[in-house]
Amino acid sequence: MDLDFSNKNVAVVGLGVENLPLVKYLKKAGANVSGRDIKSAEVLGNRFFKLKNLGIEMVLGPSYLEGLDEYEIVFLTPGIPRSNRQLQEARKKGVRFSTQMELFFTLCPAKIIGITGSSGKTTTTTLVGDMLLRSGLDTRVGGNIGKVLLEEISDMSEETRVVLELSSFQLQDMLVSPNISLITNITPNHLDVHTDMAEYIEAKKQVFLHQTKSDVVVFNAEDPLVNSFVQEAKGKAYLFSKKPLPLGVEGAFIKDKWIVLRLDKEIKISPVESIKLLGLHNRENVLAATLIAYFAGANINAIREAISEFRGVEHRLEYLATIEGIRYYNDSIATSPARAKAGLLAFNEPVVLIAGGYDKKIPFDELKEAVKLKKPRAVVTLGDTAPIIENSLQGLVPLYRVDSLEEAVKKASSIAKAGDCVLLSPACASFDMFSSYIERGNEFKRLVLNKVKDINPES
Repeated sequence: MDLDFSNKNVAVVGLGVENLPLVKYLKKAGANVSGRDIKSAEVLGNRFFKLKNLGIEMVLGPSYLEGLDEYEIVFLTPGIPRSNRQLQEARKKGVRFSTQMELFFTLCPAKIIGITGSSGKTTTTTLVGDMLLRSGLDTRVGGNIGKVLLEEISDMSEETRVVLELSSFQLQDMLVSPNISLITNITPNHLDVHTDMAEYIEAKKQVFLHQTKSDVVVFNAEDPLVNSFVQEAKGKAYLFSKKPLPLGVEGAFIKDKWIVLRLDKEIKISPVESIKLLGLHNRENVLAATLIAYFAGANINAIREAISEFRGVEHRLEYLATIEGIRYYNDSIATSPARAKAGLLAFNEPVVLIAGGYDKKIPFDELKEAVKLKKPRAVVTLGDTAPIIENSLQGLVPLYRVDSLEEAVKKASSIAKAGDCVLLSPACASFDMFSSYIERGNEFKRLVLNKVKDINPES
């Protein structure tokens, strides 16, 4: 990417939190910046005034994509469909499209570790960061996990390790890949934005397609699609698996109930029982993190320590409380059927599942498969996808539909028995009722903790 922005006409489409540091950088670099967003000034709120004070042109509302062909480069926010007619017309006229993330890659002097996949990204990213920090390395964790690192570049060096969670939207227009890359898995997701599954897969592959021979990429051996990418790897490819890898294949795996790292030789890292996280899917996350962190410079003792002490990330199978013998778990991050499947199968106890939300145009086959295997006590549905989920699960499990999360908690609590778990694992995004999975998860926590207070006012 050409980093000379002086007097260049540049548009930034999408004025969310991620692009505010981008606008600041471009203005400081001397660009003529046009900020564009479908939201009004009132909806943008304080962000509008911050941007206005930077002295940029603002184009807001329904016409925010008009005239993009007048700009030399357009930075797009993650999540804007690339199939949009106005974007395609601008591209045909030679407009260069980029993202805040691609600019960060170009500017960053540090070694970059990039982690993507349909699920497990945040847990793995956080755990890798923990392993590196425990090793005494200068480490920054950001990307889709919520922290924008563009403004921290001046404090980084070649010795810094940058660990990034990367979504398909952030990867879609990338022409550069991380030094160390990981794909945890791929299942249908975000098909309400991507044109089709092929586009989604191709976006994910950008995490390794632009690597060099000196780079490293890690794939999930148990995901047939992801495993097939080994043939396209530009750097050195390694695998992780919950089963022993074939002799001669390097990577991380479980053998005789131990996490084993096989490179030049086999190294026993930690017993599987030392993992504090629920679910077989989290064993995969730990295996992947172990391999990635090792290549990034983490020492074995720090890796062992992190595995035994790491207790997960908020909104991911997060234990909340036990009320009258019923345990409550918040898995609001489960915004796809595959994630909900992993959450449901993490429990040995009977489960009352709360599911439903915004329709991402993903089939519920994996949720159906999990229900057949787990046989939950009941499923409480809500949101836009309630009838779709019910149609998929009809005849497999008792179904109850409600109109709000508050009603869902009440209904699930009335169905559950002592020794059961009530699990919010929606299998859907939150946008029909909430602004994000975080808001949804926080509301679930509030409702559960209010039940605790009702039973024990002094708690």
